[in-house]
Amino acid sequence: MRNLVQSFIFMSLYTSLIGCAHTPGDAALRTGHPENAAMLYKAGAEQGDASAALKLGRLLEEGRVQVNIFGSPASWYERACKLGSQPACHNVGVSYEYGKNGLNRNLTKAYDFYMMAAERGYMQSQYNLASLYSNQYVQPQNDVEGLKWMLLAQDAAKRCQNVSLCQWVLSDPPGHKSKLKARLSADQVKQSESLAISWEPQKTSEPAPYVH
Repeated sequence: MRNLVQSFIFMSLYTSLIGCAHTPGDAALRTGHPENAAMLYKAGAEQGDASAALKLGRLLEEGRVQVNIFGSPASWYERACKLGSQPACHNVGVSYEYGKNGLNRNLTKAYDFYMMAAERGYMQSQYNLASLYSNQYVQPQNDVEGLKWMLLAQDAAKRCQNVSLCQWVLSDPPGHKSKLKARLSADQVKQSESLAISWEPQKTSEPAPYVH
């Protein structure tokens, strides 16, 4: 079930990115030429275009172009992350969490990549961090910190409630928020709330792109 959730989160985001940003290769993709699009994305990525690297990674993940020609999806997501793309950092985190896209499962690295985007205000990574804490995948366990990230994710989701992704984060079907709160005292819950209120995103040249 959670794999489906992660896929849904990424697909919603990816659709938004395609609609909001124009990258050489988009036209070829729209006209049904993914190989040509991939070549243009690769050229752009190699010149430092984070969006191109992200989109090439997605084409590879979807199986629309060949890994033996263009490389693994995660390799392009990692490049896009290094170039400053928050969605790409998130996708590397997902890849490590589930051991896919050319990466072995590594929850520590998943946490690290989610944190890169979460600290810059990226809602999806904030939610996934909370889920790692909820599932007790983070050591040492810190439910106060986990609830903080959940509160931040849901606060961000309130600003886009008309979008299904944001509605999903607010409703939290897996019940991560309830799991976290159940393990905390009333004072600890207040501590999480105070941390969320005082939290400020790290500055970045790229705004956190919420789905719209």
